[in-house]
Amino acid sequence: MKVDDIIPLLGNFGFYQFVLICYLGLNNIVGCFTSLGNVFYAAETDHWCNVLPNENCSNWAEFQDNCTDVKKSIFLPPPENGSDSEYPYSNCKQWQLPDGYVFDPYVPLSDYDGFTYVDVLCKNGWEFDTSQYKTTTISEFGLVCDQGSLPSLAQTIYFSGLLVGSFVGGSFSDWIGRKKVIIIGQCLWVAGVLATTFSVNIYMYMAVRFISGFGNIASYVGLYVLVLEVIGKSWRTAVTMFVGMLYAVGYFFIATAGMYVRQWRPLSLYLNVTSVVMFIPLIFLQESIRWLVSKGKVDEAESVIRRIAKYNKKTLPDVLFDKEDIMKEMETKESTIPPSVINLYKTPNMAVKTLNMQWNWFVNSLVYFGLSQSTNDLGVDDYWAFFVSGAVEIPALLYATFGVEWFGRKLNTGILELIGGAACLATIFIPAGIWRTVVAMVGKFCISATFSIVYVYSTELFPTPIRGVGLGLCSFAARAGGMLSPIILLLGDTTIEALPLILFGASALVAGVLVFFLPETRGQKLPQTLKEGEEIGKCRCMGGGNIYDESDVELDDGDTATEGVFAISNAAFDQKDEKKEYRDFSQQFTKDLRDSSHM
Repeated sequence: MKVDDIIPLLGNFGFYQFVLICYLGLNNIVGCFTSLGNVFYAAETDHWCNVLPNENCSNWAEFQDNCTDVKKSIFLPPPENGSDSEYPYSNCKQWQLPDGYVFDPYVPLSDYDGFTYVDVLCKNGWEFDTSQYKTTTISEFGLVCDQGSLPSLAQTIYFSGLLVGSFVGGSFSDWIGRKKVIIIGQCLWVAGVLATTFSVNIYMYMAVRFISGFGNIASYVGLYVLVLEVIGKSWRTAVTMFVGMLYAVGYFFIATAGMYVRQWRPLSLYLNVTSVVMFIPLIFLQESIRWLVSKGKVDEAESVIRRIAKYNKKTLPDVLFDKEDIMKEMETKESTIPPSVINLYKTPNMAVKTLNMQWNWFVNSLVYFGLSQSTNDLGVDDYWAFFVSGAVEIPALLYATFGVEWFGRKLNTGILELIGGAACLATIFIPAGIWRTVVAMVGKFCISATFSIVYVYSTELFPTPIRGVGLGLCSFAARAGGMLSPIILLLGDTTIEALPLILFGASALVAGVLVFFLPETRGQKLPQTLKEGEEIGKCRCMGGGNIYDESDVELDDGDTATEGVFAISNAAFDQKDEKKEYRDFSQQFTKDLRDSSHM
């Protein structure tokens, strides 16, 4: 009996699978806390030079209620950006006080003999507006003015942890097993998020955020692959969509907690302490049956199968594996020609399609995280804006599930990216407030949907031998986009305020246009060989030759797992016409998943 025949005997969706899916969903919610909690930890507020901090207006009863405003008007020069600034005074400079100055709100500086208005950098640090945020990493660590880029750098370092963790976690899940990677990743993740709360400076904060991102994605890679390897094929789409929506639920918890906890350390502790409960499901966690069989650990695989059957209350036959079939399957896998990145760029059509898809993944990640981290700029309540930003993802994912089958991959991706890009550009001309929020959420809806669709689209464009490699490169591009998003947001503070939205909108428009040069894949036969992959969507201008011949390696097709919370299974794989043309897609599923987990 082969592995594909054993999974149905365990139950396609039993108690064990239910526990795993709940675990994956919890992983997604807490993962949202880790990725986007920084929106409130590092929230920007008004700040100004702390001039004569010990002076107050106690001697002037008429100024006691607005002493801060009086001191600003006397000690601070106009804003550096002039009328374009949202604050009436400079954030980083003060007037050079004359010798022997004694504070008196009725005496302007100009009344002192020989005084000239010369602005200098803040001498005694800064004061921060605490009307909304009592403390943030910015106010506590003094990350303003010449150090104003450090909060964005910290978020970029977090995304670099995701980038490294996706590759390392994927590789090690193949080498040492899914379960070990999940456990190691969870330990690093929990240690990182708990240490975040107790960071003593921005550099420690950056370091533990990197560890958090690394452990987060490493554990997710192993767990996501493990789940897809043990549930029935008919459940994969529903499960993937369900856990994707739970990521959006994480927004709700962050926004609600932020409304009541206005200090970043307690907020970080309350959100991140929940990560400790992720150790509890490890009690039920079993190693992947498919991975064990692929490594020749048949006896251990049989023990795992029987434990899962006990959880699911299923009865199994006395003999599970035909060891001769297992040996033949392993010999076949060892003789298979491994996929190569070079094959993605070896021929003109495949190279163009690969670069096009990489750009689309890059843009979707760039715009998605850019919009998610900039809800404070919409001109409405920060918490409700963040809440709504997460809420729009749920209908976006629901639409993506059915829209790709109704209207196709190309039309959906192209039009939604064009609408999303146009929405980003439109917000530039809309005053801060409710209408700007509405238009921004239209853009967020479109980008959330296309972030799901491009995974389906990519899976169907790349031929089987290099499908995992292609998705790995696309994932790399997406991580690069996530790393750049906080840096681009920083440009709005240092150059032109609207520059981030211009870059987000323009890049989405370009991506939307480029999609229309890709072939439609809905209802099409999945490319099985490199030659078939090159011929799909090939135009005459690329020539009629093909360096691949009919002897090119052909692998059995299968669902390919990805690590992102926006991954969406390909519902078209289950169509009846494809069932007739292909063998069971779950055959050699371990190999395809191993390829895709290198992301």
